[in-house]
Amino acid sequence: MKDSLKNVQEKLNEFPSYHMSQSTQALLHQQVMDTIEDSEIRQKRKGVFLIKAKVGIVTAAAVIIISILTVNLLNDNPNSSGGENPIPINQDVDQEIEQTPGEEEDNNLYDPLLLEQQATEILQAIYDHDMDVLSSHVHTEKGLLFSPYFSVMDDTVRFEKNEVPSLLESEATYLWGYGEANMEIQLTPADYFDKHLQVKRFFKSDEVFVDTQNLEVDPTNYLKTVFPDSKIVEFYHAGTEQYSGMDWRSLNLVFEQDEESAWRLVAIINNLFTP
Repeated sequence: MKDSLKNVQEKLNEFPSYHMSQSTQALLHQQVMDTIEDSEIRQKRKGVFLIKAKVGIVTAAAVIIISILTVNLLNDNPNSSGGENPIPINQDVDQEIEQTPGEEEDNNLYDPLLLEQQATEILQAIYDHDMDVLSSHVHTEKGLLFSPYFSVMDDTVRFEKNEVPSLLESEATYLWGYGEANMEIQLTPADYFDKHLQVKRFFKSDEVFVDTQNLEVDPTNYLKTVFPDSKIVEFYHAGTEQYSGMDWRSLNLVFEQDEESAWRLVAIINNLFTP
């Protein structure tokens, strides 16, 4: 019996504590040893000592495993006491997360690739004169603004979303802005699209800027001051050597989030060299 107790004693000492307090470990240890010793004495008197001793050892191992699982679960109880700090398991605790400057939550998260793809679809719709597709991208509340030059005024032409599908059918003329020598740009929507939204060149843009400032043509980041909560996709066509680079052009598609946080088109703004 002494050899069996010694063997169990060694196994118990090798078993991990799983963050049990010293007093809990000692109590569990003593209870297991008492159970084995008492079982061996009683079973020896019945003449089946060897078989029952093995059963007792298996039972003791089961007691140890169950006890450890119980202690592990109790570690989640903030009212449990012990000599060591328990490891919390799935503990719902309100914690304050410190944010360093510049790490505030960005509510304007977006996927640059998806936004560029959306802008390209809009280019295609303009080229195809598919106003239904164009309208599907327009912001419901803010409508769609057009500017032939790189400026936005209070009286810049803007259409409601529900006006866009039939826009090219309108015979009305609008004052879209002012051109060279301060000449008024008075055109129908269809004429404006043909003369000022010549999008074919932008399918082969030299660069596409997605919410990135083009320092070469917009050093002051002007559009971001007009649309501070926007994401802007700029299709940039560089100038040619023939004209010393002065014939560059860019088309800016301005997006803002709607009430469902989807990015919707709010403005189409040209930018080109003006003497």
